[in-house]
Amino acid sequence: MIKYLKLFTLFIVTLCLLCACTYDRGLILFNTQPITRENALHDNKNFSSGQRVYYLFIAPKKMNNEFIRVQVFKMTDKAPWGGNEVVRTKDYRLMLDERYYHTNYFTFYEPGRYVMQVFAHDDFRHPLALNDFYIH
Repeated sequence: MIKYLKLFTLFIVTLCLLCACTYDRGLILFNTQPITRENALHDNKNFSSGQRVYYLFIAPKKMNNEFIRVQVFKMTDKAPWGGNEVVRTKDYRLMLDERYYHTNYFTFYEPGRYVMQVFAHDDFRHPLALNDFYIH
């Protein structure tokens, strides 16, 4: 009996040490057309220069914050600090019926790989969601 108790305790300790804590992540979907219920799941990551990039951010759970920050940066070799160049940052106020999602669009003209991330206003270190897309 003692053998099983020791084995069980060792299993619990190992489980606690090897498990990684992760944050709940939301979802960002991109599309070439305004996002509706019919085309929401038709995710697109490739866009032409000057084409509108419509996005839909879906939160992992109901957001208690009134504001979110949407940030887009470009992955490049020319930028200092690891090749990330912030090209767009904008704060949005969420209405009461938008506590689970946010949708909008933007346009970029310079080709490259971009990454979009969404933050809650009380934590700018851990994004609620992130996803990448390409401008050709």
